[in-house]
Amino acid sequence: MTAQQGSLGQRAVAALAVWVLRGAARLPGSWRAVLGAMLGDLARMSLSRPRRVVDANLAIVFPARSLTQRHALRRAHFRALGQAALELGPLWYWPLPRALGLIREVHGGARVDAALAEGRGVILFTAHLGAWEAAVLYIGQRWPVTVLYMETGNPAINARMVAGRARSGARLTPKESGVRPLLHALQQGEVVGVLPDQNVDPREGGYAPFFGRPACTTPLLGRLAARRDSPVFGLFAYRLPRGQGFRIEFVPMPESFPSGDATADATAMNAALEAAIRKAPEQYWWVHRRFKDQPEGWDYPY
Repeated sequence: MTAQQGSLGQRAVAALAVWVLRGAARLPGSWRAVLGAMLGDLARMSLSRPRRVVDANLAIVFPARSLTQRHALRRAHFRALGQAALELGPLWYWPLPRALGLIREVHGGARVDAALAEGRGVILFTAHLGAWEAAVLYIGQRWPVTVLYMETGNPAINARMVAGRARSGARLTPKESGVRPLLHALQQGEVVGVLPDQNVDPREGGYAPFFGRPACTTPLLGRLAARRDSPVFGLFAYRLPRGQGFRIEFVPMPESFPSGDATADATAMNAALEAAIRKAPEQYWWVHRRFKDQPEGWDYPY
């Protein structure tokens, strides 16, 4: 056993996950959607801590909604999480052309083509929203792309995750490697992809509003864009109903981005993420403690 493979227990967990996903890949899309929703219901009823985090987040971002409405959204959210888990089966294990066929609609891709032709590289940022795994698969086969990702604590799971995401051509680089691989890709006039919607350590970021509350936000997007004046687009993959596939949207950032002001740029990025999330709020990753770190004068919401 190599160190990269992990312990026996970690490899067993990874093997079980692969078995479940390969089984999910054999199901019709409608069945997979139903079973994913059932899996999400089971998680919602049995996992109290994630449920409390979701409740806290929904109370922050949708204060005008009634408790009944937020509970309905919580239920839809956990169902979407279950569907997101099972759809990794076809995305990672179907033959690549068939997996890419699940992407039914693409909007705005031609604008990325035009921006890439300018020779300054292109930056795509997305969120833990909908089917971001489908988004990685799509951009990997369309452009030369380097994607920044965060490793899990299980090396065996990491290996499977990288293999699944990279199989269409994307190059994966872990966060621990820093931004050098991303800068190199931009210098080559290529595409880079980042997921900047997680809470960061206050020593690494600053506070910017997100759904009306301060969120500790990475300045990475603005800094990367400033290095070569690279065009920036939001990349969002939405799950279509009843297991019918996915819709991908590319949304350009304003021409004023980056502004050179870290807080203003983080605020603009968060506003773009908010707009994307509001289109399908049940598909966002509300189980993440997005407001974990707070500035002085704000309470810890979890």
